[in-house]
Amino acid sequence: MNTKEIISNLEQYLKIMIKSTDRLNHVYNVVYFSQRLARIHKVSQERVRIAALGHDLFREVEPSKLITIAKIYSIPITEFEMSAPILLHGMISAEFLKRKYKIDEEIYEAVYYHTSGYEYMGQIGKILVISDSAGDDREYKGVKKLREESLRSLDLGYKIAIENKIHYAIEKERYILEQTYKTWNRIVLNKNLNN
Repeated sequence: MNTKEIISNLEQYLKIMIKSTDRLNHVYNVVYFSQRLARIHKVSQERVRIAALGHDLFREVEPSKLITIAKIYSIPITEFEMSAPILLHGMISAEFLKRKYKIDEEIYEAVYYHTSGYEYMGQIGKILVISDSAGDDREYKGVKKLREESLRSLDLGYKIAIENKIHYAIEKERYILEQTYKTWNRIVLNKNLNN
């Protein structure tokens, strides 16, 4: 299947998998903002579109089914994911895309880690993490800065998106995922090494 066929196929899957109008709107807001970032930063728009369309494919699946699918896909499940199975949706979406469409490693890691971030994230992943937090459906303190800065620099936009995830987790007394704090530490380490 070529990228255009994958995109068309994913758009059909979304209609089946996503029942909520708000969630579907979110996915397309992520698609639109990610396409804008891809154009500006000269990243493959088709590959970015595949990642954006696929990132929340399993977001509305029941928690018990997410655990079952993760086990079938041999995705390791931590105690955090057992207590909040929704955290598995990106990993399952990535594995589904890999098995069905033979997506490349960069798209796979973008979808797999879009919730947490990843310390060695590629350009497509940075775009997806930013767009998931900065689409037009998102309104929170700091989102305007995230949008503006990410148009100038993917690295800065990614840093702000990860920082926002940490602040949000602390404010809401939620988990700070292992990959999120590892990503933050890598960003700070790289900054210190470059100074």
